[in-house]
Amino acid sequence: MTYYQKSKDLFKMIEEGKLLDALDLYYHQNVVIISDDGTIRKGIDEARKYDENLLREIEEVIGGGVDTITSDENRAITMVEFWINLKFKDGNKKKIEEVAVQYWEGDRIIKENFYSKK
Repeated sequence: MTYYQKSKDLFKMIEEGKLLDALDLYYHQNVVIISDDGTIRKGIDEARKYDENLLREIEEVIGGGVDTITSDENRAITMVEFWINLKFKDGNKKKIEEVAVQYWEGDRIIKENFYSKK
């Protein structure tokens, strides 16, 4: 499977509500995730804790999708432009539009940077 296909499958799993399964399947034990606000999560345990906390706050996924996926197969890098519209349990709604740049080591993401489209 190419990195492009892996990234596409990862986001398909997320769209199907399988975020934690996707984390287990596609993220390296020593992953480093850098959010667009500069927050850094190091390791799969921190990444899982962050995602579990986020999922607890979400009441509804109103919509979402992938606009573009591209890859540099030789350098093991994928880039995904995506959006998601969320309703939180506190009543607030938020549309997130980001680009994820994913650096792969073998079959797993070792580093991921998020950039806000705004």
